[in-house]
Amino acid sequence: MGTVLSFINEKQKKQVNLEKQLLRELSVEKIMDMAEECFAPLFHFFSKHTDILYDGCIDFAIEAYLLGAQFGKFGYHGESVQQAMTRSEKEEKELLHELYEYALSWSAAFNITLYDEGLYYACERFIQTWWKEGFSEREKRFKLRLR
Repeated sequence: MGTVLSFINEKQKKQVNLEKQLLRELSVEKIMDMAEECFAPLFHFFSKHTDILYDGCIDFAIEAYLLGAQFGKFGYHGESVQQAMTRSEKEEKELLHELYEYALSWSAAFNITLYDEGLYYACERFIQTWWKEGFSEREKRFKLRLR
């Protein structure tokens, strides 16, 4: 008799390999530049020497990038970015709210009063930028048949 394979384990291995390949294309320097562009106007102390906020931004950028990459296959099959974003709206909103709460907690820790709407839009821009980056990278991999 043959060996029984668990498709769940195989699927997880495939997913991990894909994520490793996708993350090779991601630049930490680019993430830091985007984080500074989005959050420096709100946090006056935000600079590349402030590890506290950058660590969180890097984590959220990676999550958004991988989420966008997960939906990049739909772009290859003809869906627009907006249609694919609608598919991932729940997960994207969760990431957005987590980043927003993270940024609010650091603003409270540094005794900074922030305009909540401005911070929310900065977080939204940051998450959407990295989601689209992951989406386009995966779409490109599909076109090059790298999947």
